[in-house]
Amino acid sequence: RNHDNLVRDSHSKAVLNTDRAALEDYYAKLRVEKKQRNEQQQTQQRIATLEQDMSEIKDLLKQIAVSIGKV
Repeated sequence: RNHDNLVRDSHSKAVLNTDRAALEDYYAKLRVEKKQRNEQQQTQQRIATLEQDMSEIKDLLKQIAVSIGKV
């Protein structure tokens, strides 16, 4: 195959990819994945908060039910 975008560094002898568009696509993909991870983490935090709120509401309703029963 012809790999015009690959060059060998004369000092380190490493093979380097000079395809700038591929690099930009790679970084764009990383940004999208990071954004998705952040959104998922925020969603999990919101769910945990809602679960805690629901638990507190449930406890308060139980307390109300007990206090009504005593009247």
